[in-house]
Amino acid sequence: MSEIAPFRIFLASPGDVPDERATVGACVSEFNNRAREAPGASFEVVGWDRVRGTARRPQEAINELIGESHFMIVLFKSSWGSEPGSRWGYTSGTEEELFTGFLDLAEPAQPMRDVWIAFLDGPTPDQRILSLKQQIVNHHAALFESISGVRDLKTKLTARLTSWASSATTKTPRFVDLLPSSGRDVLRAAHSRLRGEQLIALGQAEAGGSLLTEASAIGGPLEQLALARFLRRQGDLAGAYDQTQLAISTHAEGDTLHTFQAADAFSAQARVLDAQGRHHDAIGRLQHALGLLVSTDHSTTTVRSRILDDLGLAHRKIGDSGSARTYFQQSLQLRREAGLLSEVPQSSINLARLEVAENRLAAAREHADRALADLETTPPSSIHANAGVLVAQVSLRQGKASEGLTPAERALSINRQIGNRQGEAICLLVLGQCYREVGRIEDAKTQFQACLTLNISIQDKNGAAKAQ
Repeated sequence: MSEIAPFRIFLASPGDVPDERATVGACVSEFNNRAREAPGASFEVVGWDRVRGTARRPQEAINELIGESHFMIVLFKSSWGSEPGSRWGYTSGTEEELFTGFLDLAEPAQPMRDVWIAFLDGPTPDQRILSLKQQIVNHHAALFESISGVRDLKTKLTARLTSWASSATTKTPRFVDLLPSSGRDVLRAAHSRLRGEQLIALGQAEAGGSLLTEASAIGGPLEQLALARFLRRQGDLAGAYDQTQLAISTHAEGDTLHTFQAADAFSAQARVLDAQGRHHDAIGRLQHALGLLVSTDHSTTTVRSRILDDLGLAHRKIGDSGSARTYFQQSLQLRREAGLLSEVPQSSINLARLEVAENRLAAAREHADRALADLETTPPSSIHANAGVLVAQVSLRQGKASEGLTPAERALSINRQIGNRQGEAICLLVLGQCYREVGRIEDAKTQFQACLTLNISIQDKNGAAKAQ
């Protein structure tokens, strides 16, 4: 018997295909039974019936279940389905589920590996079904099959399951170019956002920022928050605030206020307020964001831990180190309990900063070194930069400036690569301080001048004063 956990298939359909839904479930069970004695993939089928009652728009809870699924099967016959009350203008719950699957298919971090659409023979299919099928025929023929009956469904689904089983352990993100019935190009918006973020990660900040701007104009909260993050790092705090407000307004006007996405929008605005020096306002936004989190799923837990981080940082800035430590420790415990191991280094960095502020340098260095060690096998990111500059700062305080040069130089390179101008300015300052302490005065002057110029360009008066 295989020890691999079953891969989850989300089954989406309008209400006119109960027999076909039962056939899918039976076919998957038969496939699992045949493969029981051999090592390999098995599957479980989930659908809307797996979702418990919720005060939120029911489709939001269904979409979260899709976000935990590896594959999707969509059945269409004659009915298009009922209106889900979506802010995107989807005209049926099944359509929203399908496009949620397409969005997850393009996201590298999401488990969705493939989407299979079965168009079943039926009397007078809804015109929207015919329009969707024609779009797929024109652009993505491999996504669908026409089904003539129950036997044909079993035959073609078994072949699809066999194909999925052979490649289930790997994911290759794919972009699907289709329009929903509303005509709103949600997939192109997501694609522009992903490409923009990828370009920024590769050091092409200007080109990436242009794509994020395009994505925000045609997309929704995800795209608006992606642009807000970019603008905040570039020092355009007013522009970043406006983008977070657009995202918040979208959630407030719909039925998605008590979701991790809405909480993420409020916490993003809090980061902008914090960067503006409005720390008490930031704390208020963050407390409000925590109150919106009513679930305990993986995504909600991730957002909750990050909000706790931000609350700790804001309290540290107003001099309340006791509350800061409590929030940082709560975040660390939450991450460990939930298995969010990739986020644990951020907790180590936050605790290290607190130890630095309280002049416990040995403890700070221990936290910082642990963060760098945990990050060794992961791609460069803002967390790597934060850890590197922190090690350099602690080294300076310990009188070991030479040990801070390499991590500070690497942090500077990463911040330039991802277009984080505020992070770059901090690195230039710390690197200049390290150079000065080891006697490389001309190099130090060069870094301080670059830091001053950059802070002036992003209108950070406090940063500019430190560089003079």
